Amino acid sequence: MANEIEGLDEVIARMRTLGEPRKVKNAATRSARKAMNIVRKAAIESAKGLDDKDSSNRIWKNIITKPSKTKGYGYLMMRVGVKGGARKYPNTAPNRRKGVVGQTYETGGSSKNSGGDTWYWRFLEYGSASNSATPFLRPALNNNKGAAEAEFKRSFSEELDKEIAKL
Repeated sequence: MANEIEGLDEVIARMRTLGEPRKVKNAATRSARKAMNIVRKAAIESAKGLDDKDSSNRIWKNIITKPSKTKGYGYLMMRVGVKGGARKYPNTAPNRRKGVVGQTYETGGSSKNSGGDTWYWRFLEYGSASNSATPFLRPALNNNKGAAEAEFKRSFSEELDKEIAKL
């Protein structure tokens, strides 16, 4: 079950006056990005201490904020992650025959990323059989939930005011 943000009664009233759902969703996307950038900055600070000094690859340079693809009306998700992460098998005939559609597979990353080929970030975050976990993404979210929520409330109200002013 998703977390719900309380105390947005006057914002909901302004959303109704705006009318067009596309404008509301655009304002919400901009606000969610601003809120999750707080988490991104915390993750970058945590990841800077994990990078190997002898390597040119930098995990912190590959940490990004991006909207997640959602199916359904009225949902918005913004995620913070590392470029070069898991991918999903597409819905193609060969993948349907194998029964792997929608399942994820790990990629090798890309040396074209700004921080280099940091495919190994998941071993640091989640650990492995031979290494204990040193998480940097999960604590960034857990320690900044309140700040991200407050930023979303402030920014969403501001973005709605900008959209209403355009009417």
